[in-house]
Amino acid sequence: MNQVIESPRGSDLAAQLLRARELSEVATLDYKRLLKAAGEQMTQTQIASILRVSQPAIATALKRAAKVPNAVEDFKAASPHEVCQRYAAGLISRDEVIRELVAWPYKSKPKVNEFGELEGTTEGTFVEVQNAVSFGLIDYDIYEEVLDQRAD
Repeated sequence: MNQVIESPRGSDLAAQLLRARELSEVATLDYKRLLKAAGEQMTQTQIASILRVSQPAIATALKRAAKVPNAVEDFKAASPHEVCQRYAAGLISRDEVIRELVAWPYKSKPKVNEFGELEGTTEGTFVEVQNAVSFGLIDYDIYEEVLDQRAD
């Protein structure tokens, strides 16, 4: 007899799991950004020595790191989604996530075609904030506060 046990989304374990995942993802972004910066100031051999890996491993890592967007100037993230990830990871406060999401230089929302599908990317748009609520990265109260402050 199989029994499926579902843990409620709001449970402590679920919250810890989400926090750990977002912390891991943000740490990876930060590592790759630091690696890019190091690649501009140090040789691959120097970086390899510091990280105790081979130079070819650093060459590969630098190629991957080059694909990671830099943080937007005056912000701690490259996208509204990442701002929300940093909040979910416990790296920024509620006030800070609201402040950054209110001030974010959002791109225009992509157009919707006749089938109701978005044409284009939602990266950098307010859709990322809406999705962050669905993903559990921020709560609805934060979303409402951001909307209220942006309306002013």
